[in-house]
Amino acid sequence: MKFGVFILGDKPNHLSDREVLRNVLQEASWAEELGYDEVWLAEHHFSPYGMLADLPQIATAIATQTERIRIGTACMVAPFHSPIQLAERIALVDVLSNGRFDAGFGRGYQSHEFKGFGVSMDQATGRYQECVEIVNRLLSEENVTYHGKYHQIEDVTIYPRPLQQPVPVWGTVMKTPSSFEWLADKSFGAIIGNPYQVDPDLQGALDIYLDVQSKKGLDAATGNVWALLNAFCDKDDGFARSYPRDSVELSIQTHRKYSSPFERGGEIPADYKAYSDWFDKHDKQSYEQVLNSHLTLMGDPDRIITKMRTVIDMGWRNIMLRMSRGGAMDRNKVYESMKLFAREVIPAATELAATAV
Repeated sequence: MKFGVFILGDKPNHLSDREVLRNVLQEASWAEELGYDEVWLAEHHFSPYGMLADLPQIATAIATQTERIRIGTACMVAPFHSPIQLAERIALVDVLSNGRFDAGFGRGYQSHEFKGFGVSMDQATGRYQECVEIVNRLLSEENVTYHGKYHQIEDVTIYPRPLQQPVPVWGTVMKTPSSFEWLADKSFGAIIGNPYQVDPDLQGALDIYLDVQSKKGLDAATGNVWALLNAFCDKDDGFARSYPRDSVELSIQTHRKYSSPFERGGEIPADYKAYSDWFDKHDKQSYEQVLNSHLTLMGDPDRIITKMRTVIDMGWRNIMLRMSRGGAMDRNKVYESMKLFAREVIPAATELAATAV
């Protein structure tokens, strides 16, 4: 099994921008120190929901202070970027990190971000797919020409060339079969889940991905799929389940304020019809909903290991952990949680996975 740490860069009111970014770099360093396999970063704009507006830049900063851990993006919002410039920045990170970069992309979903960039949400899927296709080609080929609906390039070769050939490419997806089919067609990996809501249908999403791979005649392996789960670990089970409440509730409130894909009662963009029940679901979010999910890894090691049996039986082998949701937890407690999870949960889960059928 592989375990990664997911970092959003949440900004609670009592922390300055500088303190938030310092905590991001600190958490990435802890992840390397404690033996995690990967740190994953998320791009957001124009709100305290997430402070990491430039993921290649943050990834470079992490690369300079680490030696082993892989650095991934979950995700870069492709519709907001020039594919040429994005490919150049990814190549730079890959070289500077000595080939430790995973390039993850998504189409985005927050309407105020699209408005800020002047991009129509009705174009999100098309722009996302074109951008990722071009970036992937620029990273793996020379003299690239591409004529699409949104991007036109002629005989372009980027420098430096990335160290990895190929640079691993990932797409963030949930439940739409066409999205999984596109990823399978391109031989890209999948990141399944979201940072704002526990998805009870995570099993269904994995099944869709594996089914699509099988129908395409591809190896239906779980090694190229990551799941995103909430986590907090402490020897005291009651403390582990109660302490994160204030920070997680802050995250829920911030998400509710900034993250909607359309205005309440407004028209739903064509590419986001699957989000039609957004307000019905997210108006009712609560800490208890997060805590009591069978997919939330919050508790003492024994409780979490028991839950890991379910996660492993579902077929997951790569787990991305949101360990400091909301950004308002005491840093020492976050570190101790990460350490205890690494020392007691990861070895037990790895043993469970090795004996699973």
